[in-house]
Amino acid sequence: MSQPVRELLSEAEVEALFVGVTSSLCIPIGLDGVDRLPEGFRIRSHDAYSPLPDIKIEGNHNIEAVVDRISLSAARLAATVRFRRELATQAHDCRFTIPTLTGKVTVVGICTEGRTVRARGGNACLAYQKLNRKMTGCRFRRHRDGFQENERESPHSPAHRVYIA
Repeated sequence: MSQPVRELLSEAEVEALFVGVTSSLCIPIGLDGVDRLPEGFRIRSHDAYSPLPDIKIEGNHNIEAVVDRISLSAARLAATVRFRRELATQAHDCRFTIPTLTGKVTVVGICTEGRTVRARGGNACLAYQKLNRKMTGCRFRRHRDGFQENERESPHSPAHRVYIA
């Protein structure tokens, strides 16, 4: 049974809820701030690479609904941080673009070796999954120092020659 809280949650209470949820996930997510909006709150955060997508919480009268929304959003952020970490360990000297919401899709990207690769998805987590697939399959090969662009082999290269004995 859900009970309404006093009148409204404060920014400090939302911050404490966010920190509690993210610390239980054991993923390092830094809190940049909590902003009060007319319809609820916006939580700004970052990981070791760049800002993460904002969490928007609508309605701030029911603490259980707020905790559920923060938990779901923090789980998505944790998956995003994991995808970024996987990409960063494989890509040499990379930077991530700030996730942007354009219409109904989120656009994410990675800049590495003078090249920017972008992906779109319904949310940042889905977009980073697509980015991970693109980076592993778009003319980059993995090596111990990260991704390295493959050179296109011509039909005349030694790899394509057939020797008949």
